[in-house]
Amino acid sequence: MSQTQADSLQLKAQLLAEIAALPSDRMGKVLDFVRSLHTDSSIPSAQAFLSHLKTIGTWSGNDLQDCLEAVQNSRGEAHFDSEPNPFES
Repeated sequence: MSQTQADSLQLKAQLLAEIAALPSDRMGKVLDFVRSLHTDSSIPSAQAFLSHLKTIGTWSGNDLQDCLEAVQNSRGEAHFDSEPNPFES
């Protein structure tokens, strides 16, 4: 048995032990979560991510100037309260 297979079996044993220790009303949530991992499409594939990277730095459309003006018009002076400083004790 390879180290990877041994690690996988150990992980499965740990998962089973944790699941067995759960109250029965929580086991349904665990099952739902595990099933969601099989169908989770919110995690993009590497190919989708690479395709997206190709679009960075490009602009499609003819409203770039309008968008820049909207950003500039919405800017205001920033105000920061320095007291009390949450990072000082």
